[in-house]
Amino acid sequence: MAQNKAYLSRIFAALLPLAAFNPAAALLELDDSELRGVQGQGLFVADMIRGDELAGPNDYSTPFNFYRIGMDGEMQMNLNMSKLQLGCGGINDHLSGHAGCDIDIDYVSMMGRNGYQAGDPQSPMILDRPYIELAIKNDGTPHREVVGIKIGAAMVDGFMSTGRRYYQGQINEENTGFASQCTPGASIGTGVVGCHSGLNSVSGFLGTDLSLTMRVQAAVCAGITIGSTCLAPRIPLDAWGCTGRVSPGLEGSCGNAQQDSVFVDIAGTRMQTLGLRSAELTINLLGILDLDVFASLLTDARSIHGLAFESTSDFFLSFQREPVSYPRYSKQTPREDFIDAGTFGSAFDACATNNMATSRCNSGYAVPANTGWWMNAPSARLLDVRNDQLNLGNISLTQAISLLGAPGHLISNPEFQLHPSQNCYGSSTFC
Repeated sequence: MAQNKAYLSRIFAALLPLAAFNPAAALLELDDSELRGVQGQGLFVADMIRGDELAGPNDYSTPFNFYRIGMDGEMQMNLNMSKLQLGCGGINDHLSGHAGCDIDIDYVSMMGRNGYQAGDPQSPMILDRPYIELAIKNDGTPHREVVGIKIGAAMVDGFMSTGRRYYQGQINEENTGFASQCTPGASIGTGVVGCHSGLNSVSGFLGTDLSLTMRVQAAVCAGITIGSTCLAPRIPLDAWGCTGRVSPGLEGSCGNAQQDSVFVDIAGTRMQTLGLRSAELTINLLGILDLDVFASLLTDARSIHGLAFESTSDFFLSFQREPVSYPRYSKQTPREDFIDAGTFGSAFDACATNNMATSRCNSGYAVPANTGWWMNAPSARLLDVRNDQLNLGNISLTQAISLLGAPGHLISNPEFQLHPSQNCYGSSTFC
């Protein structure tokens, strides 16, 4: 025992000069009785999950076993990345039909959130119980191999801001080949995209809670048209439309009727556009008549400048050489998470309702991650998206009538009033 104490003394003596610049940081020698009095708790946990032991294995069957090691604690981060590129080139050049990266985002900022469409740069994004997980094929045999690696957290709360906006006369530095000149007066079409950078391509699963307010203007030909010529006077259309959970006071002229949540589940490799098919808008005509119309939206992902994560469960990044259905952190189905209050996954999404039953809601495994890099965000918020002046131009009576039934009029690249949040702290900023 005396010999051990002598070894410890020599170690402490060697380390003390390193801490001499700060007397408060100097190490103190402990004898054996003092060492016995020290108590602590391990912060790291490990687990093994079979690919068939959780609920709903037939929905997302997988031949892998999973080994997880995590930290039973909280991680906070506030950071900026001028360029985030993962999984560039490789086999997905052929699978996706175009060369590029699985995940390619300009000007990424991670921070705390201030509502759903604004970040709070002075607060951090919170990751509760971060972990790393390995997907093992042929487990228990001499041919076992790692086919996927996943990095995630039991719960994430914060805001991810992406890209930047350009204005009159500015050149889009990130997408000069796509749309070199910004046209700020455009409310629809390709001229809108030149004013934005951000989400160039994304591979993953996004379960989005969406709300949208739009002012729709058009000139409707009430008579016969020959080519583009209308043979009757055009009737002006000017109405507000709302869909989803619009916050009180932000409904514009849509009225104050409570809207149902609109959930959009999208998944794919190297996605560049986001679509909303058959969106039902409640519009108000002349302040006296509420009318339900339909529209289909297709927008370039660059126009989306931020996603809010409100206590989002099962958020992760992964890369795999073949499709893998990773287990959810809680090992429960999303529906069980919502029923079992207090567990991970209490964020409000499609699986908390009865109007959108999907396979993922009844499985303890996440939506299959495709080959390459993948981002899983099952409950992201894109609320209070707004377009103050969407001008459809001259439309025929037939087109106007088509608004009354699904899928409605196709609106390509509308200009949303979305702006990236400025995070001007740290050594890497782009304010």
